[in-house]
Amino acid sequence: MEQKRYSSLENALRILELFSVEEPDFSVREVAEQLLIVDSTAHRLLSTLQKEGLIIKDDRNNRYRLGISIRSLESVILKDLHLYNASNLILSSLAKKVSETISLCVLHRNQTFYVNTVEPDSDQMLYIGLTYIGKRQHVLSTSAGKVLLSNKEIEEVKKIISFEKTVYNTRLETVMAELQQIKEKGYAISYNNFSSGITSVSAPVKNQNEEIIAAVELIGPEQRITPVSIQKYIKQAIEAAAEIETTYYAK
Repeated sequence: MEQKRYSSLENALRILELFSVEEPDFSVREVAEQLLIVDSTAHRLLSTLQKEGLIIKDDRNNRYRLGISIRSLESVILKDLHLYNASNLILSSLAKKVSETISLCVLHRNQTFYVNTVEPDSDQMLYIGLTYIGKRQHVLSTSAGKVLLSNKEIEEVKKIISFEKTVYNTRLETVMAELQQIKEKGYAISYNNFSSGITSVSAPVKNQNEEIIAAVELIGPEQRITPVSIQKYIKQAIEAAAEIETTYYAK
């Protein structure tokens, strides 16, 4: 298959998209390998982005990370992000109420992407930092990811989970059967989410066409989210999702 050719601008944007919380810096060689370009081209693009302040170079290890110019946009992006604003008070209120971590997730580049996350200020917390704004997670490994897939057609699901084939060997038929159950029930549950002993429940946030645009995810230890108590958490996640929908579409 012939490799797609990108313009210099497209490759520069592709470089910026490489950076994440999990992978905050790259060498010239790593950028070249990720973009399938030669080292000299990668170096030229990185130098241009560096001049504009979009990335910076650590001369101690010759690695590049996002610069001040791009970071200055973060607060602007969050301030103007309607979905973030619509969810912030609702997630904070629920986190305080249940003393568990509450997140809002969307599907981005075939992964679960955490748009917002709130951890309660509680001495009952058995963990910290499981999720954070900007975190990416394999879509089938989270209850939120499964909710986000639950209204997709089979061909789209097949395309999305193909990116995880090295992680999950679950047959497509099994995945579709689970997603159909989630669609019918209106929520998803994931056990051993993120790490052993962690359970999460998620509910969909829908637009006015009944399309799922986000998912509210409630995350806690299995000692508290038990088979006896889980229905309470499911109800609260569903109610929070409905409240976000109302806030998001309020005129």
